[in-house]
This record gives sequence, structure tokens and C-alpha cells, in this order.
Amino acid sequence: MRRSLTTLVARGMLLALALTHGAGAAPRVVLIGLDGASWNVIDPMVAEGRLPHIAALIERGIHAELATVEPVISPVVWSSVATGRAPEAHGVGNFFDDSRDVRVPTVFERLAAQGLKVGAYDWLVSWPPQALPGGFVVPGWLRRDETVHPPDVFARAEVPPYVYTNQGLHSRGEFFETSFRETREKPRRFTALAQHFGIDAGAACFYAIDALSHRFWAESFPGGFDPEDLRGRGLEEEFRLAVQKGYEAIDGAVGEVVASLPPEATVLVASDHGFEALGSFERRWAFDVEDELARAGLVAGREAFAFEGQFGFVIVRVESGPFEEREPLLEKLAAFFGSARNEAGAPLFNVVTFDAAERPAGFERPLLERLRQWVYAAAARLLFSTEFDDEAHARLVMIPEDDAWESAFPHGRVRLGALELAAREVVYGDGFTGGHHPTAVFLAAGGAVQPLRERQRLSVLDVAPLFLHLAGGALPDDLEGQLREEWLAPGWTAQHPVRRVSSESIPRLPPPVGPAHGDRVLIERLRSMGYIE
Repeated sequence: MRRSLTTLVARGMLLALALTHGAGAAPRVVLIGLDGASWNVIDPMVAEGRLPHIAALIERGIHAELATVEPVISPVVWSSVATGRAPEAHGVGNFFDDSRDVRVPTVFERLAAQGLKVGAYDWLVSWPPQALPGGFVVPGWLRRDETVHPPDVFARAEVPPYVYTNQGLHSRGEFFETSFRETREKPRRFTALAQHFGIDAGAACFYAIDALSHRFWAESFPGGFDPEDLRGRGLEEEFRLAVQKGYEAIDGAVGEVVASLPPEATVLVASDHGFEALGSFERRWAFDVEDELARAGLVAGREAFAFEGQFGFVIVRVESGPFEEREPLLEKLAAFFGSARNEAGAPLFNVVTFDAAERPAGFERPLLERLRQWVYAAAARLLFSTEFDDEAHARLVMIPEDDAWESAFPHGRVRLGALELAAREVVYGDGFTGGHHPTAVFLAAGGAVQPLRERQRLSVLDVAPLFLHLAGGALPDDLEGQLREEWLAPGWTAQHPVRRVSSESIPRLPPPVGPAHGDRVLIERLRSMGYIE
């Protein structure tokens, strides 16, 4: 009883301290996430005067190389930024984890539990959104549906809804346009939300740089590639310097957010990783074969099958039902895709079947076929953390034969069933030339931060304690990163002493609740971003 009473008193003191700190006239601290931002691009562009807003933050604050965590993939790293914990502690290990899989509190929850208003906009691994009292959560592109908190979050701020999405994009031009739309639309939405909700601390993440760097690194930095490897790959003059143009647009977005803040606010800018040349061209295929399949008498939705993705692979799910009806449908679909040939007669797909329903006696698969399915299922589980285990009769996964498609795209012809048509009618060959580098970017300026000329070093785990302290929150003792107090002006630390408390003394908010969506909802988005093939 004495222990419970002590905890209750401690929690009450925390809430009182937070509330008396002064809530919500304007953000005290804003964290701007720039997915994929890299010093090897920023430094020369700052020197050329092409990133004035980022240059201003460097001039009046701190700039640092940010050491990331393994694996260097966005949901893992952004979860470490948001929790101040290593992946082993926070539990996010792949693209299919959601907020219910985060085992430790985020800084957003911890501040909200201390009575502060917090807003998170387009932050990864925040779906389903947790209710932050007085604040808002708009989940990032790994969301399974469009749920936000509160449900009318955009209407309250009197702005049209906008979230970054790569859903349904199948060309380089579409990714280019979507990236620049983000830099136009997101800053004013975030500033409107921050002002309407009167948040004490906020975070917003941008994904344009990552999307552009994957696709247009060779156009922007051709010196890192063998010209012979790029010859005939469809690199386009239209997208020359696309990465640099993306950084200029992001610089404008950062400037717009910073301009909306009061002088006493602190701005933090962080990326999850940098970028570098892959060294060779990597193809990603985007398919559009529904019309051709329909012309063969197989119409998705009318018959008992549906497409689950056409980026990287073509995936078709045959719905559950009577075996004697579903099995002939499965065989027709497999025959259609198995018939695909280029002009030389080479197969265009390796067709793999994943049986989901138990097969009746007399229709068992041969041992070698069962072994083949097991090997491919193990590879999907190991490489992509993907389980095709929800209810279905079976799935067909059409794995493109790269050499055969390369010989056909873009000017050749292909055969699908009884149809002969131009390859570009059914496939688009997207190219990836940029890959992740483990050194990320960090900036801090304004408010409590005192300028330092030399470039610093810190870990992504150090961002959380700095964000918590600048927002006016207490620092729980389970954070793995360090608060860099030497970066703070002496006058600030005298007026705002660091408060360190037991993590158990900070109350937990109700956990996020959402529907149980299958992994297939994410597969198309992940392939579109280039994270899985």
C-alpha cells in the first residue's frame, strides 16, 4: 500500500509540474523527420547556397552526424527515435509491425501522460493511432487504413485532409510528382494542426527525399556508376538532378514550418539514414495485367479471386470455397501466367503456388511441389517477414524473370495466353540506383540550443531525451540515450533543470486499438517504396 501511495503521489507531482510549466500557446519543440536525408547531398548544396533554410539552422544551432541502428530500415529507426530505445527493447523489427507491437512508450505518449499536448503527423509505426489527450495523431504511410485521432482532426483545423501515400503509383513520373506534392501540402497542414490544437510538442515526417533518392540517384549523381551498366536503362533527362530538386523543395518545407514557430521554440531535424549509390542498376517491375486477364475470361471480383499487388511481383489470391470450384480457377490462372513469353519464347514469370486450404484425399501435391512451396514460404518469412496465412484457397505469386522482361521492355512484344501485345502495355520497369547509408542527419536550433561550429556526433537514441526535456517533460530512467546538456544554453538549464524520474512513475495511456488487418494491405506500398522486391 505504501508503495502504491508513493507512486500515486509521484504521478500527481509529475502532472502538476507539467501543467504549471505553461501549456499550449505554441510548440516549445518541433521534430521534423526527413526520411533519407544525407550529409553527402546537403553539404555541397549548402555550400552552393541552394538550401538557405537548412543553412540557417546550421548557422544558428548544432549540426551532427547521427548514428543509426540496425537494421537500417525506416520503421525500426523511426521507432528508436520515438522511444529512445534500441530495437531489441521497442520490438519493431520490420515493415509489418504496427503501434500495438511497440513494447515501450513513445515520447509522444510520455509527454501526453505528463499533461502536455502533443501532435504527431505522418509518423511511421503510429497506426492504429493512440489517443493523446488534447493532441492529435495522423499515422504515416505504413497505416492499414485512414484512421486518425481525433477522427475529425483535419476538419477541426479547417484544412483538407492530406497524408503522404505511394498507393497506386507505378511510374517514375508519378513518384516524382507525389514527392513534390508532399513538400507543398504537408507544411501548411502541420502548422494549421499545431496552431489549432495548441500543442506543446510536435513531430512531422517527410518522405520525398527517400522516394526520389531510390529512383533518381543515377540521374542526379551519374559519377558513381559504370556508364555501361546504365546504358539503355531508361534514365531520363527530365529527371536530371531530381534528388537535388527534392532537397530544395524539402528546404522550403522546413523553412515554412520554422517560420510558423515563435523565436523561443526549438527545431530538431533528423533523418533515419543517409543515401549512397547502389553501384549498379536494380530493376523493379510494375505490372498492369487485369485487363488482359479479363480478356481471357478471368475477371477479378466476378470470379473468386483478387489481386494483392502488381509491383515487384504479381500476387493473386483465390478465395476460400468449394474445392471442386476453386481448384479449376486456380489452374486457369496459373496456366495464363505460365503461358507468358517474350519474343524469343522465354518464360516471363516463375509461377509459385501457395496452398492455403487443406487439399482433399486424392488431390495431394507431389512431394517435390510441397517442398518447393515450403522453400518459397520460408524465404518470404525470412526475407520479408511475410506470412500468407490468412484464409484463402490458395495464392499465386508470379515472380518476374528479369532477363526475359529486360529483353522485352520497353519496345518489344510479349504473349499472355492468346494475346500478343506491346510489353509496355502490361509492365513498367522502374529503376533503383540509390541505397541506404547508415549515417543520418541531425540539426537543432533555436530556443534552448547554443550554437556550435564543429559538426557533432550522436545516436538516434539521444534524440528522445532532448525532445522530452525541451518539451518540458521529465526524463524516465529507462531511456538508453543521453541528454546532451552541453548543447543547451546555461541560462536555459538554470531555469529548466532536468527532471529525472522512474519510468514507472509516468502513467501509461490506454493502448492503441485497431482492426486486425492482414499483412497484404502493406505489400503494395512496400514494393512501391523499394523496400521489398
